[in-house]
Amino acid sequence: MTDIALRLNKEVIILDGAMGTMLQRDGFDTDGCNELLNVLDPESIIAIHNRYKLAGAQALTTNTFGGSRAKLSEYGLEDRVEELNRAAVRLAKSVKPEHVLADVGPCGLVLEPLGTATFDEVFTQYVEQINALAAEQPDALLIETMSDIADARCALLAAKSCCDLPVFVSCTFDASGYMELSGTDPATAAVILEACGADAIGMNCGLGPDQLLPLLKRMAAATSLPLIIKPNAGIPHLDDSGATVFPGTADELARAAHEFWLLGAQFIGSCCGSTPVFTSALYGSLSGRDVIARPAPPSATHIVLASPNHSVFLGADMPCAMIGERINPTGKPELAAELEAGKMSIVRRFCEMQENAGAGLIDVNVGAPMVDAKQALPQAALALRGFTSCPLVFDTTDPLALEAALRIYPGRALINSVNGDPESYEQVFPLARRYGAAVIGLALDEKGIPTTVEGRLEIVQTIRTAAHAHGLRDSDLLFDLLTMSAATDPNAPEVTARGVENLTSLGLGSVLGVSNVSHGLPNRSQLNAAFVQVAIAAGLSAAIVNPNDEVMRGAIASSNAAGGKLGFDEALTRWRGAYEQALAYASGSLDTLGSASTSAATVQGETADTAQAQGAAAKPEGDLTPEQRLRKAVLRGDKDATPDLIDEVVENGLAPDRIVDEVLAPTLHDLGEAFARGEAFLPQMMLAAGAMKVAVVRIREKLPPKDEKNSAGKVLFCTVKGDVHSIGKDICVALLESQDFTVFDLGVDVPTERILEVARAEDVNVICLSALMTTTLTHMKETVEAIYQKLPAFKGVGNKAVAVGGAVVTERWAESIGARYSPDAPSCVDLIRGICCR
Repeated sequence: MTDIALRLNKEVIILDGAMGTMLQRDGFDTDGCNELLNVLDPESIIAIHNRYKLAGAQALTTNTFGGSRAKLSEYGLEDRVEELNRAAVRLAKSVKPEHVLADVGPCGLVLEPLGTATFDEVFTQYVEQINALAAEQPDALLIETMSDIADARCALLAAKSCCDLPVFVSCTFDASGYMELSGTDPATAAVILEACGADAIGMNCGLGPDQLLPLLKRMAAATSLPLIIKPNAGIPHLDDSGATVFPGTADELARAAHEFWLLGAQFIGSCCGSTPVFTSALYGSLSGRDVIARPAPPSATHIVLASPNHSVFLGADMPCAMIGERINPTGKPELAAELEAGKMSIVRRFCEMQENAGAGLIDVNVGAPMVDAKQALPQAALALRGFTSCPLVFDTTDPLALEAALRIYPGRALINSVNGDPESYEQVFPLARRYGAAVIGLALDEKGIPTTVEGRLEIVQTIRTAAHAHGLRDSDLLFDLLTMSAATDPNAPEVTARGVENLTSLGLGSVLGVSNVSHGLPNRSQLNAAFVQVAIAAGLSAAIVNPNDEVMRGAIASSNAAGGKLGFDEALTRWRGAYEQALAYASGSLDTLGSASTSAATVQGETADTAQAQGAAAKPEGDLTPEQRLRKAVLRGDKDATPDLIDEVVENGLAPDRIVDEVLAPTLHDLGEAFARGEAFLPQMMLAAGAMKVAVVRIREKLPPKDEKNSAGKVLFCTVKGDVHSIGKDICVALLESQDFTVFDLGVDVPTERILEVARAEDVNVICLSALMTTTLTHMKETVEAIYQKLPAFKGVGNKAVAVGGAVVTERWAESIGARYSPDAPSCVDLIRGICCR
């Protein structure tokens, strides 16, 4: 077989189509384990591979989509991971296609904080499966159908850690254009996956070709990597018999494939509902074509950083970004105490406060004498990953703490920092390369900080050369020319600014910690603001500042708005004037400042502003009522702060039995509306649900012992037989429990008999059934029919009912089987409340 790496971004390669659809058409039980057929009925798998090859597929995908230990354990096959995966690669290779792609689907565990699985647990699942696949030497790995960027990144890192095969990663997007579990858009997914070393990226499943076309366009503009596209055969629906129907045709796919090709796609195939007929249409349309070259993406000329759901661009022609500096325990004993105790409430508050003030990135520093950074830094990364859209800056000198945080953070982070001492950068650059991070380089080395522009630029070049040797690019680097105090060297600020000007002319990114410039001087806010405008005029990419300092924030905003109209020389002249005024005040010569009272007012105002900004950082919600602070804590998923806030609300006079209705329920309603508008995503929903659950526990402690009369209603919740997806169910359960419902969560893949047994024994009000796979909708229908036959009370108009939901369930389908319908978790709560109150 030709080395597939030699063909990347050269000629179009036709991929095969759906395996499950073909097995279903051949009469196999879709509830069974497809991977087991690799050893029980290999001839059937080989026959399907042959049909796709004869139809024109140049690359065949192994029958291993559910081949992880967790997935196989659902069938009692967890000890056969190696056997089943290796057999699948051998079967695909036996057909002698041009290429074999070893398929890796989601492992079946949900990463925290959305689920309970740790990064290491999920990483281990992928390593085990990939080791088995790689042992049979496929051409490449295809990690596909990933709906959480954290899961996709974990699988990619696992693959890179245990084999040298090319690794392709394909994500699944919902109708709103985002990865469902992480809220990641196509461009941001491209930034994160390319940074972590993916060899090709793309999208598959979920949507049909027409829906994926605009999403592929966004991804194509963000990356230079080869692109993969595998749409479903249209968006599935159910016919009158309850069978899943994919309405798309092979001709429709072929027409769309031409548009995919024009966008630069290389690997083009099909997903659910497709057959070799679709592959034949693709081959006829695109075989033999070269890949169309695309314009260079922004990452070629800019530093691009990313949180799981947002990208930030730094560098040429971009506004100067604010890096919020407030998450730092130095001088903040309350934050230091919380970090020592393993709590993240203040970290979340500081983050929210800075983001609301306009910070584009958030610096996270947990360095304090009694704080274990190896525990606290990754804990902070986990607390903030689904909370803020700002990419994180990990500020530490501890390489072990740095790696622990980089490993679990599912974005493209910025490392703060390295310097020109080889002992510094030799520890950090390999971590940046492995985990897809960018790095700040400080213009100092073991000899200290040079006093000249030339001396600092020499260190910059040393760092840059070393970075390139480790595989990093200029777009992975920001340089800090170091801001020195004007009080000890009046020329130091100009040296720094001139250095930034030089970096800009070289096309390199720059960053400065601004506030050092005014150390030891009065009028600090005004001096800092004047200096940052000089640096921005010189081309500064990002400033490490307190975004809650209104003077600083205003200075950066006005310079960005000026768009270069404020020249370097003019800004420097203003700085000199501000510096001279500060010196005049410091020496007691007040004539240049006007009257003594005006001078005092200016300095006192500055001092008051600074104190207010620092005080706001310590108690950013001091002006809010306890109820308002509880609401904000729930919205940011702050489980650490929620119990104490419940206590404050009660002490403030609100009875415990009123808190849910008057504070928590309206909060849930508002979040649900934001979710419906596409302004909030599942991570926020899960975090808020967790905080609400903690709040309800504390409320219950303050109420008389609960009996059935105090419950809002009794609900049975489960995923139907054959479906092992739980995330939507878990959100609903968490929200219901936070609203004082008694919930019997039976888990996933639940047979009808078990549902009937629990419904009878617990005398539940509502039976909620969830499904994410179209192939399990028939089980949903059969379960509803059995409930109505065995428990006819659920068919009436009293306070009993059956409700259904899930990604593939529609209102029309629910009506056709006689069930109530809920499209999402917030409306599920409203629906069940309405049923129980009848």
